Amino acid sequence: MKRSALTLGFLFVFFLSAFAGEIYWQQFVHYQFKVKLDVKDHSLSGEAIITYRNNSPDTLDRINLHLYPNAFKNENSTLAQETKKSFRPMRINSRNNGYIDILELRITGKGKSLAPDQAPIAAYRVDDTILESPLPEKLLPGQELQLYLRFYEKIPAIITRGGWRGKQYDLAQWYPKLVVYDEKGWHPDQYHNQGEFYGEFGTFDVEITLPYNYIVAGTGVVTEGDPGWDWVKVDTALNDEQWRKAYEEQLKQIKLKALDAKERKVVFHAEKVHDFAWLASPNFLYERGEWNSIPVHVVYDKRVRKSWSKKVTRRGERVLKWLSTKFGLYPYPQLTISHGLLGGGMEYPMIVMDSSPSEGLICHEVGHIYFYGMLANNELDEAWMDEGFTTFQEGWYEQTHYGEQGYPRRSRRISKLEKLLSPSPSGRERKIMRLVDYTTSGYNEPLSLPAYKYKGGYQINAYTKGSTFFEMLKYVVGDSVWDRIAHEYFARWKFKHVNEQRFKQVCEDVSGMDLDWFFEEWLHKTVNVDYKLDGVKKVRMSDSLWKTIVKITRKDEGIMPVEVLLTAANGQSFRKRWDGKDRS
Repeated sequence: MKRSALTLGFLFVFFLSAFAGEIYWQQFVHYQFKVKLDVKDHSLSGEAIITYRNNSPDTLDRINLHLYPNAFKNENSTLAQETKKSFRPMRINSRNNGYIDILELRITGKGKSLAPDQAPIAAYRVDDTILESPLPEKLLPGQELQLYLRFYEKIPAIITRGGWRGKQYDLAQWYPKLVVYDEKGWHPDQYHNQGEFYGEFGTFDVEITLPYNYIVAGTGVVTEGDPGWDWVKVDTALNDEQWRKAYEEQLKQIKLKALDAKERKVVFHAEKVHDFAWLASPNFLYERGEWNSIPVHVVYDKRVRKSWSKKVTRRGERVLKWLSTKFGLYPYPQLTISHGLLGGGMEYPMIVMDSSPSEGLICHEVGHIYFYGMLANNELDEAWMDEGFTTFQEGWYEQTHYGEQGYPRRSRRISKLEKLLSPSPSGRERKIMRLVDYTTSGYNEPLSLPAYKYKGGYQINAYTKGSTFFEMLKYVVGDSVWDRIAHEYFARWKFKHVNEQRFKQVCEDVSGMDLDWFFEEWLHKTVNVDYKLDGVKKVRMSDSLWKTIVKITRKDEGIMPVEVLLTAANGQSFRKRWDGKDRS
């Protein structure tokens, strides 16, 4: 880690949107970490220099940091307390707990370039997962400050997104992280049981010291050291016996080298990201794919080789092509798909941690690198924007590649009679049935609620109703207009913070429609959409001309356009759309 201050220009980062008349700005942060993984103590020790630039028009008198590992410190944390109200209470004790202790905090202001040990020690207070420190001098617009930290972190046994199990370590939300300051001010949100995160875009330089025989992968690209991928690269042309012999020989070489070098250092560099995650294990294997010259790195535990080998690289390449085609070219220098410890999957910039090689899971989590990663909404306040969007695009991908029934779900062929007697609804049909059950249950909650305020509908709102929001929007504007919206949204807002209004503005600019009614109805109300076919009548206008009158009635408060398709005796079809706003 360089001890000198990072030199950056004091240039305001303002983005003027001619479409919305909005002056947009966002803060900038540069993290420089040195951390050491202790696998005996299950801990990290580290230090950091964090450069923070105030691009806002406001004068700041304090700084806030997320200390997310403290969510696992004891049963008094916000996270633990919230889980006690759920069906899966979190039990935290001395055997599985985790925390982060700030051993030293120093702050320099107004662009002063001081060695860390010369900077004044800062006062601060910690409230659960939030650290707040008053600044020694006010930080004016355009100015920078630097924080120097030393910290010790006890890594928990895997509980939610990160931790350790056996010899594997998944490091997620592991570091002192700048709280976002935006047009609404600071967002010092605790680690909640429902909902995820919000981060400032910037640059990461992370030096990791780990046992010599550990394989490591993470956000960004390796700029120094060896992550160990070539040591354990799977030659997919070999049969099982040939591969096993080659792998055992390679392990012997690694062990011999480890006798001389007990540990090694690997440095990762990442730009235009708002988070950094990494994982390490001596039991990882590695495979490499590629799409459009973008490497697809795949690391997985050796025990799942038969289910992961070859499949995950192909699926990663296919999903990368899909996202680049439908929204915009993937701009990062690499994609890593890793075998994580948690059930399901979790996403981070340039890397996802998946529990299985499922194509749907890969599509969902890699999709998050777009929807939260590059198009960075506040996941805690507007979960529908990331979970809903990537669930929608996953369903879109599924139906595009596999037809209306979605992913193949049967391992054997079935007869026509069997299909008739036991029809299998498509994934989309099952989703709609769940959503109808929920919205008519009497417990329906608005889609726009912050994640931690849902009484019980977070999952179905963020994922199911959220994805349906985008499906219905696509229906309202039409397929060709939606395609233009998807590309314009990515082009206009990638590497920035998005919200409902910014997305809505893109939709209205591209479509030329007033969509206030749609966003209000789907996001802020809990109305139901229910239309009834009230009759079809044919009226003879002349010997050769007939008029067909179709009566449709709106039975509930929800409004959606309704399409009627008429097919004449000669096979000719006629399609008519009604805006659905009147009662009939």
